[in-house]
Amino acid sequence: MTHNSRLIEVIPSLPALTFQELSAKIGKVAGLVETFQIDVADGMFVPNRSWPMNPHDAAQFARMVKGDEALPHKNEMDFEVHFMAHNPEKLLPDWIKLGIVRAIFHIEARHDFSTLRSLAGDAVELGVALNIGTSISRIDAYIGHISVVQLMGIAKIGVQGQPFDPRVLDMIAQVKERYGDVIIEVDGSVNVDTAPVLIEAGATRLAPGSYVLNAEDPKSAIDALTSLST
Repeated sequence: MTHNSRLIEVIPSLPALTFQELSAKIGKVAGLVETFQIDVADGMFVPNRSWPMNPHDAAQFARMVKGDEALPHKNEMDFEVHFMAHNPEKLLPDWIKLGIVRAIFHIEARHDFSTLRSLAGDAVELGVALNIGTSISRIDAYIGHISVVQLMGIAKIGVQGQPFDPRVLDMIAQVKERYGDVIIEVDGSVNVDTAPVLIEAGATRLAPGSYVLNAEDPKSAIDALTSLST
């Protein structure tokens, strides 16, 4: 148990290969969480592509941007997007039209922060993500304009089933010490075994993937994580 007084927020995370997979997994947690994280992988910054970055996704995604279709269960939860992609400023406008509340981009990826800030405006929160091994001091240039720092709990992002990398614990502690009360979110190998040490280190938001989305009883899996904050 931890003495951390902040409630732990659980935001299930998924780089879906298809819209059908995304819809099915969102359906598993609809009504159980307030926010869902859609991972957008471009096949360049990370090895794999996810929906809607495949060529055959374009027509459907265009219908969604136009407003003819919507994200699954959009009336039941909010969505944040984790851009595992170069040039997220080129992708963000479409996602704002889809109604997301938060966009997280990687410091290591090519990006234009002034454009991202301008696009986000009052429409969405911005956050930065850091891979293991990236210097925490790189957040300095962004901290005044972001609402969350997302740290990756695995060494190789964009590849499912990676083992937990304990180096993230030191990164969490560094962020907490350097930036005070900024929200620290962890994505990658988040489960009931790793969550206690992540929370102890200072994480307040957890983005589990398969632990929740592949669970026979997603509610119990979510409850097991949120109970750690009491």
